[in-house]
Amino acid sequence: MSEMVDFPSLPLSELISPEALGREGNMTNRIYALLRQLIVEVRLLPGRAISEKEIAAILQVSKTPVREAIIRLAEDGFVTVVPQGGTYVTTIEIQRYMEACFIRFKLEEGAAMEAASRHSLEDVARLRSCIVRQKAAAEQEDYPDFFLLDEEFHRTIFAAARLPGAWGVVNQAKGEMDRMRHLKRVFAVRRTEQVIEEHEAIVAAIESGDPAAAREAVVKHLGSIESKLTELSRNPKLWAYIEQINTRAPKKRSPRGAPSSVA
Repeated sequence: MSEMVDFPSLPLSELISPEALGREGNMTNRIYALLRQLIVEVRLLPGRAISEKEIAAILQVSKTPVREAIIRLAEDGFVTVVPQGGTYVTTIEIQRYMEACFIRFKLEEGAAMEAASRHSLEDVARLRSCIVRQKAAAEQEDYPDFFLLDEEFHRTIFAAARLPGAWGVVNQAKGEMDRMRHLKRVFAVRRTEQVIEEHEAIVAAIESGDPAAAREAVVKHLGSIESKLTELSRNPKLWAYIEQINTRAPKKRSPRGAPSSVA
């Protein structure tokens, strides 16, 4: 039997503050980014109720940008809004994770092919610069920074393909992937050296102007749905953790007037 993992459910006031809000973008975007990060990093636990009023009070803002941020989080699948029943962080669902993988795999394969045909010298330079910084982050074991640089690398592929809007679609769809990736970091499921090598192969294929090679390099890097399931199955402690936090998620209040069997 896998050893249970202890996880804290901290008061919201210890997780968010006005100082934690970024400086870029409007208030809705800043609140959205903060809450998304807390959910992805599993600091706002699955099933946890979050209060629009409490968030607004702690951040010292009006409820309007908080409400708009929560609507975006719901659209991205991070929270569930139960009419007259509250707002809850969604549980971690393997099916949703697989669907996110499918969307990302297909769009990024196409983006890599377009990037091979449409890239500029500046695009290649940005991709190579990202890899250099990833190597430095890996050497320093700065895995949060490595994750951010990974995001930058893949976003740059879409920019090189002249399809920046498509990255927005991927980013919206891959929320469950991001949450799973964070959990894998917690359980030291890492492949940093291999990731860097695969990134270098992608850049080489794009720079060569070979769309087929670029697609092949991305497929090798991202893997397949089957490979992701295999990877998870090889880490029973990760499976146990997901089951644990999902099982311990508090029951959701039923909307007024709904049958008692509705969660």
